[in-house]
Amino acid sequence: MRLILAARALYALMWFYVAPVLPQMLKEFGVDASSAGLLPAMFIVGTGVMQIPASYLGGKLGFNKVAGAGMAIFGASSLLLSLSNSWWEALLLRALGGVGAGLFFSTAGALIVAYMPDAVATALGWYSASFNIGAFVGFYWGYVASLTGWRLALAIPGALAIVLGVLIFRGPPLKGASKFSWRAYSFGLASFPFWGSVYAANSLAATWAHLHRGVAESVAGALSSAAMASGFLGGFFGRLYDKTQKKLRFLTAAPLLAAGAYALTPFAPVYALFLLAFTYGAAFSAYITAIYATASKVSQDPSSALAVVNVTNMALGLHVSYIFSWLMAYSPALPWEFLAALAASSSLATYAVAQRTKFI
Repeated sequence: MRLILAARALYALMWFYVAPVLPQMLKEFGVDASSAGLLPAMFIVGTGVMQIPASYLGGKLGFNKVAGAGMAIFGASSLLLSLSNSWWEALLLRALGGVGAGLFFSTAGALIVAYMPDAVATALGWYSASFNIGAFVGFYWGYVASLTGWRLALAIPGALAIVLGVLIFRGPPLKGASKFSWRAYSFGLASFPFWGSVYAANSLAATWAHLHRGVAESVAGALSSAAMASGFLGGFFGRLYDKTQKKLRFLTAAPLLAAGAYALTPFAPVYALFLLAFTYGAAFSAYITAIYATASKVSQDPSSALAVVNVTNMALGLHVSYIFSWLMAYSPALPWEFLAALAASSSLATYAVAQRTKFI
């Protein structure tokens, strides 16, 4: 289990480590800043396309085999990215990295659940916490790049990911029934507004604070870090969800807590922004852990459930960032009130799914 959690943390680091080194890459390849968004977009496409096929392959070939192969591919893409000679090579290799990440996510989650079948939420809470730890480090990977150069900064985690992938791959295949459940989509549809709101907040809160509150860029970036740091409590939230008898109340209260934090953000003093960011980050960590656990139990196939929920969240929730950016140009308050409405809608949608399906 520790091996999977370590790989999950490294996986998260490699999700986010490109952002701080991207300016160096653009400069070296002579690419205009307007093309910067293509690199993360190629990664998202790769990971989105592979997640559902990965869950099927995991059931047939072994979750450890597919997760290990995915981690090794992710690592190899990072290693090759450090050797790339053109922007187009970098784009293709980042897409390949997305494929590896897509192969890893749901199959590794299924392995974690297999290790703790009687405490699914606790297991997935630790899984989520590991992601936040890696992402937190990834936000500051620019400091490593400033010492080593961007190429070595990408090569180091890539080489380590290959080693972890080989270690996960070893041993007899751990297979499972491929019970693809379309019912898991109901949880994805209920959770995507909240997922999208947190993605937008983590991506753009620093920019908002700099533009509308005059916070220095170096300090504003800590807002995203505060939200991400709250996810370190994922294991605690998962255990709490496993133990509580009031699971529906847990699921519906978490988005409402985040909605309150969002609504207060544009009116709060600067020093309180970090506490509010920690609050909506913690609320999301608790909620998404519970959603993953519930969907896994309902579908009786954790791999497909995680894949379906995550792909739905990504496909529908990523667009929230564009709306946040557009609203930010008109008013400092509107984007946060929009996020508050989205979080509240997830609470209502989750309640409706629970009442209609009697899953909780």
